[in-house]
Amino acid sequence: MRRGLVSWSREELPQAALDARVERLQQAMRAQGLAAVLAYGSFAQPAAVQWLSNFLPYWGDAMLAVFQQGQPVLLTALTRRVHPWIHAISHTGEVVTAPKLGASVAALLDARVASGARIGVIARDRLPWRVALTLAESAHGAALVDASELFAGVRQPADEAELGLAVRAAAIAGGALRAIPSHASSTSAVTAAIEAAARLAGAEEVLQRVAPDLAAQAVPRRIEGSEPLGRRYAVDLSLAYKGVWVRAARCIAREPLPVSWQRARHWFDAAAAALQAGGAQPVLADAPGDVRAWTVEACIGPHALECVASLPAGCLHPLPAGALAMFSVELRLDDGPWRASVPLVLGQAGTPARLLTL
Repeated sequence: MRRGLVSWSREELPQAALDARVERLQQAMRAQGLAAVLAYGSFAQPAAVQWLSNFLPYWGDAMLAVFQQGQPVLLTALTRRVHPWIHAISHTGEVVTAPKLGASVAALLDARVASGARIGVIARDRLPWRVALTLAESAHGAALVDASELFAGVRQPADEAELGLAVRAAAIAGGALRAIPSHASSTSAVTAAIEAAARLAGAEEVLQRVAPDLAAQAVPRRIEGSEPLGRRYAVDLSLAYKGVWVRAARCIAREPLPVSWQRARHWFDAAAAALQAGGAQPVLADAPGDVRAWTVEACIGPHALECVASLPAGCLHPLPAGALAMFSVELRLDDGPWRASVPLVLGQAGTPARLLTL
């Protein structure tokens, strides 16, 4: 759950950065002849709205309408009483109270968009049915097109502001993992230490999964209650700082660090550094064990992180140089499973990826 504070740090995320993001989208819209682009936002799908406006929709859903010129219009179920707060923590134009979101968006399009003009919807097929049906039955229903690829093309590479926030998020994640007590004997001791360290350092969201005993199960899972830890266990930590998510995974031994793990970490860091733009496929040669799985995740739509490449699927969405991504690997070593995740900035030919320090 969120820690309750939603704010806008203009030092870390300048207004000019948000204006530049909107302009990037507007340029792509004009090039493809779209009169408007709609970005839906909710607790489950916050990323597109937040990236464009810094507004974080988690008390209700919202829609950000971007037109070819000018500032976006934010439609939200929140009442007018909180409009001053919305303007204080986000950068947008008009704010419209919309208890019936689909009908309010349709009315806005009636007023601002010519009949028959094409309207893009980011992740159109992921709209809630109550919103999607109303829009589909409106006068603009036949003109709605999926703008997912268009948005993904402007969403990455990451800008300087996002990279700065990612560096801070990675530092918080690293500090939280280092806060795990060496004498911890239960999952509750691990998760409590991580939660406290991450929240006190400024993380808005902290999601943890634990594999309590790698000898029994290598896949981390959400733990309800508390379970005893084995001699070797794994922690998968995802957290957000100012809306930027990072993922970090560590294997932890309640014994001297295995030599096999040291070799695996050295190989993993080299494989991560070798990731480049395009397919973002890791070089798996010389792996110290069997590569059971790998994934590359990035923010390219409404979700905080989406899988863009994996084993066995391969490349699902090519990323440009400078994209902010998460690289995760699971190995089967001679003495058991090992896994790791790291945030990084993709390189290009002749330039290695930049691993963010945890």
